[in-house]
Amino acid sequence: MTTVQTNKILREGPFAGAIEEVACPICAQPPVAKLIYRRDNGVGIWQCPACEVMYASPRFTEEALLAIYETPDFFPADDLKKFENFSHGQWQASGAETYVVSALKAANIKRYLTPGDRVLDVGCGIGLFVLEGRQQGFLTEGVEPSKMLTDIARNRIGIDVHNMLIEDFSPPHRFHGVGLWDVLEHVYDPVRILKRCFALTEEGGYIFVSVPNFAGLADRLQTLLHRLRLRRCGFKHFGFPWHVYSYNRRSLGMLLAKMGYTPLTFETWSHNVRTGKANHLSSLTDALIRKHCLASNVSCVARKI
Repeated sequence: MTTVQTNKILREGPFAGAIEEVACPICAQPPVAKLIYRRDNGVGIWQCPACEVMYASPRFTEEALLAIYETPDFFPADDLKKFENFSHGQWQASGAETYVVSALKAANIKRYLTPGDRVLDVGCGIGLFVLEGRQQGFLTEGVEPSKMLTDIARNRIGIDVHNMLIEDFSPPHRFHGVGLWDVLEHVYDPVRILKRCFALTEEGGYIFVSVPNFAGLADRLQTLLHRLRLRRCGFKHFGFPWHVYSYNRRSLGMLLAKMGYTPLTFETWSHNVRTGKANHLSSLTDALIRKHCLASNVSCVARKI
């Protein structure tokens, strides 16, 4: 990944840090990128015409990016209160979106793996899927670089996750499955992350990935309105500064293939599905959104062969 230091400091809401110019992380020789939108603070949202990945440049350096996830602004006190006196049973009974999504992840994994298989959750946050995966019979472990989120996992959720970068994680075993849910949009270098995940995946094992989908209907509309200057809220749907990439099926598939994985399926979960509100009346719409990847996140299952 090509980077150019700018010696400039950017302040974005409560976050501040050094910034740098970057190019497409997927293509070995990136072509001239297309500017999609320029924010008022000078941050551009660019798209590679070859692989179609969308990225922010300039953006925070790696040190500044990691610092975001140690601030209370990233995990506000009101959100933390939801996990006071936490138990899996209460969480499940609440029907919270966090539980529904964790259960959806587990159900997806069961299509390819069996209980007793080792599963690694990379960038596991506060450890919710690690907990649900164990409830479903998998041998789940989590790796999380943020000390703040790791402390929440340990002290509130009761899950002892590994507090380190995935590049520094060296377990005595490999994994049948590796999950990267809502991670590759945050990381400094997705190629470096996936290279380490590939090494930690056993032959014939699977990787489960979920990323923002700029080809989703809502994101397409927001992008169009911004480009037409009919909306001027700073391209908020991209999620900068903590989101520095956005993908579609093509860019995500090319990234995984570059790392040695064979993509098997792509799909998205509608808002109804993610919130547990899907019903018979919404089933047709939910199925179309899932099949044609029309929601704001796209998921891929790929295999190491």
